[in-house]
Amino acid sequence: MSIKKNQPAPQNVEHLIEENSYFFSLVRPTNSKKKRGCLKCGIVFLSAHYGNRVCGSCAAQNNRASIRSGESY
Repeated sequence: MSIKKNQPAPQNVEHLIEENSYFFSLVRPTNSKKKRGCLKCGIVFLSAHYGNRVCGSCAAQNNRASIRSGESY
């Protein structure tokens, strides 16, 4: 749908917005954070996704250790 200049907007815009938000909620569901236990220290933290199993402080320690040892990815 294209809107040309000097042309009134369609009256059913609210309906289109509701349809689109419903559609995108089905296609791209919101991924809420989940409480998980850190595999390294055992502290419960909010994980962003299922692959995030190490808390932020342990992840920072891992990054510092890899930088000190000269490893690069």
